Amino acid sequence: MLRPLYISPLGRGGVDFGIQNITRATRRAGLASELLRLPELYNFLPMLIPNILPADVVRRFDVVQGRSRIAFSLRGYDRPVVTTVHHLTTDPDLQPYSSFAQRLFYRLVESRYDGLSIAYADAVVCVSRFTQRMVEATYGRRDTVLIYDGIDTDVFVPPPGMQRRDDGLPPANGRIRLLFVGNRTRRKGFDLLPRIMDRLPEDYVLYYTGGFQGRDTGPPHPRMIPIGSPDRDGLVAAYQSCDILLFPSRLEGFGIAPAEALACGRPVVTTNVAALPEVVDDGENGFLVARDDVAGYAEKVQILGEDAALRRRFGEHGRAKVVTHFGYRPLGEGFRQLYGRLCGKG
Repeated sequence: MLRPLYISPLGRGGVDFGIQNITRATRRAGLASELLRLPELYNFLPMLIPNILPADVVRRFDVVQGRSRIAFSLRGYDRPVVTTVHHLTTDPDLQPYSSFAQRLFYRLVESRYDGLSIAYADAVVCVSRFTQRMVEATYGRRDTVLIYDGIDTDVFVPPPGMQRRDDGLPPANGRIRLLFVGNRTRRKGFDLLPRIMDRLPEDYVLYYTGGFQGRDTGPPHPRMIPIGSPDRDGLVAAYQSCDILLFPSRLEGFGIAPAEALACGRPVVTTNVAALPEVVDDGENGFLVARDDVAGYAEKVQILGEDAALRRRFGEHGRAKVVTHFGYRPLGEGFRQLYGRLCGKG
């Protein structure tokens, strides 16, 4: 039985959930996978990881894996190294939505970490075709492997009969319930939400999560309701209790929240950029809108809000797509085959 070891410093976003999903999915695929969490510091100083990770620990495993920010530090253990690229912070489209300090860190530090990991890894896994194209364009590596991020479709499920639950979100006087899941950052489009709400009828309300990034200064609109940072069960209940996921993100390497919402049978209104069109099929399980088009987001939300049959049809299509393409089965099988080739056991 193959034994992969995943090294993952604590994170503050979807990348952190991604490695947890990989661990669970590969275990279901029959691998003896283990996840070793490290303090957050090692996201910024990954070259120190060998100082705290004895070689005899790693050598109990067949392959070692880390995200592209840290994987270059795992080369000295005489084991195949796999890195996963979730997104590249060197993407020019990200720069306008990053602070000066972030841009400096991305340019001087993280881009070098990514470049070293992509150059030295025995296998580079990309979570979308968009990310594959970015890796080739930025670092010149063409032999990357596409394995989409995965959703536990046994946990993220539609409510019975696809009918909206009423107990998974705080009570509010709203006929149509929208949900935003993500950090309160400009990259996620959080700053657009109040302007979108201004264009929607008074009986539309928007629930939003806390997340790890962005300042929480209270609801930025009278019809926006915070729900904190729910655990996985709470998040499933929130999806099942909303009508539409509104996700005006400006850049995504994959799109975990849209995939989770679709798995729960909820249509998605999001942006026609980066990897999001790989997750959301425009006019079939959601709508894709041009970046920053506030009127466009509001228009598509209202089309869905006023047509329950359309929401149900989109939700059914989305659920089927996620089970087929983004569930734990294709995620775990993709890594099982990759590790088998690397270790001569394929």
